[in-house]
Amino acid sequence: MNRRTLLRGALTAGLTAASGAAITRPAAAATDYLVIVVNQKPNQIMRFSNGPGQWSYATSGWTWGPSDKNEATWWWLSDAKRRRTATWHNVMLCCSSGTSETGGRAAMIRESDKAIVWSAVVPGNPHSIERIEGHGAIVTASSKARVTGSAYQTGGGINLFVPATHGGLPPASYANSISVGFTGAHGVMWDDGNELLLAIGYNELRAYRLVTNSGGIITGLSQVARVTFQGTGHDLQPDYASADVFYTVGGDDKNPDHGIWATRPVYNSISGTWSFASPRRVHDWWFTKSFSRLPDGTEFWVDAPSAATWWSDTVGFSGRGDKRIADARFYKARFWSHALT
Repeated sequence: MNRRTLLRGALTAGLTAASGAAITRPAAAATDYLVIVVNQKPNQIMRFSNGPGQWSYATSGWTWGPSDKNEATWWWLSDAKRRRTATWHNVMLCCSSGTSETGGRAAMIRESDKAIVWSAVVPGNPHSIERIEGHGAIVTASSKARVTGSAYQTGGGINLFVPATHGGLPPASYANSISVGFTGAHGVMWDDGNELLLAIGYNELRAYRLVTNSGGIITGLSQVARVTFQGTGHDLQPDYASADVFYTVGGDDKNPDHGIWATRPVYNSISGTWSFASPRRVHDWWFTKSFSRLPDGTEFWVDAPSAATWWSDTVGFSGRGDKRIADARFYKARFWSHALT
């Protein structure tokens, strides 16, 4: 089954609000869900419930962070997504921005024993990671290229690490990855229902079809649709309460396209082409780093306080009390669950 089997209940629409203004939220839903957050203060992935009770380091459930905190490629964990695999069962995908000199890192962590199953250094500053189900490929989105001293190395864009055989691990070398340039790439997600790879960066949301050889191994990407806007696309997530996807665009009232937007890929069976449904603005917020809805329609987000700050000590939930840890630096919040197709 795919994520659409998780869809239940009607959406409860929230009212938009400008940054800094009070937010009118939907009524609280009855279901409690688990979410994961990337907390850059301790440089850890942490799991919490959105139910009653306060968050703290002591009440966190599953946690993981790199053991070598001095390894520069592991600095600034920037994304985490829980996925299921046939070989390694539940895994946590994660990436870190690293430094401009070292590049960042992508990794797959086995949930049961927290062992690193796969890892690779990624040039640039990886902001997002995904796994293409059925192919075992791991995808990263880096917004910048890597600079080492005076030497320039490409890396900004979408990078695919593809196993040579089905069921195998991807290569651990960036030199063996497939790269597609995309300036400012910040978010990537696999739409398993439509078999599309979606990616967001500066001024654009894109949809790609996989290009494969006779053995079904991915050899490239073919862009099939796009949505343009003004500004930096910060995040891209599925709506677990509908077939939509959400994307966030940074900026204040000087950028007319700032805020939270919803759209979905649409296939025209007559022409055999893909497009995106006309985007609709969900919230008129300014510096949102992540946003999605849980299966019961509860919205959750990380909203940065300013353009100069990329993190917040609070994760917001519609209809429920916001969750705060005083010294936290939350950058992303994700739904814990994922179902295989």
